[in-house]
Amino acid sequence: MSISQITEKFLIYIKNICKISPYSIVSLGPNCYPKTVLTRTGLIKRKRQGRPTMPFDLAWYHKAEYITEFLKTDFDKFLVDLKYSEFSGSWDNGTKINFSHEAYIGPTEKHRLIQVYRQRINNFRIEMKSDKPVLFLQIFKDAKVGQDCAETYKALQELCGERKFVYVVIDCIGVLDNVNLPSEIFSKKMPYPIEDTSDLTVFSKEFYESPEGISFEQSIADYISQIIIDEFAMTPIKYL
Repeated sequence: MSISQITEKFLIYIKNICKISPYSIVSLGPNCYPKTVLTRTGLIKRKRQGRPTMPFDLAWYHKAEYITEFLKTDFDKFLVDLKYSEFSGSWDNGTKINFSHEAYIGPTEKHRLIQVYRQRINNFRIEMKSDKPVLFLQIFKDAKVGQDCAETYKALQELCGERKFVYVVIDCIGVLDNVNLPSEIFSKKMPYPIEDTSDLTVFSKEFYESPEGISFEQSIADYISQIIIDEFAMTPIKYL
């Protein structure tokens, strides 16, 4: 890499750090896919650009209803019943959450996991004190997780109060088929452009760097961007 290329890359990095968005986007899981898509399409900053990690960004929730539960209870019992799974090589919260992204935290380091997620929960609480318009995003890619959208929306109403918010749900696997959602929820069915929708495939570079994968994730980003324009009357911020 030439000096000019290094300089250009550094300037882009600084520019992204300095950008201040007039709205917020928050992932509601139920796994890492929403944050992954938001980051990869440039709709939110990366951690190294200053974005604080939140509790729904990276953890894997086995049921959508658990998202609602923790929203309603301010994460009560989130960090109890923690067990290390030799099978997955990571920590679990009973049967509700798997912390697979924190596999670097070993079986004798429960205190470290607790410290990490206390900070992420605090980041979420700080975000909820903001008065910026906020967009919450969920992407359903696993039928076993189910959906709890109507109850999640009620929980968000309680949390946000008078604050402007929108709740966006992307359905990749038909989990919302035959479900009558409140009209206030922005939902869109967007099936994967491939037959094999397992995690190994969807999260593989072979898929997300393919023309089909890039187009699919960009279509999600375009849908979200249009909602920001229509509902917040703001131009979407793009991070390079």
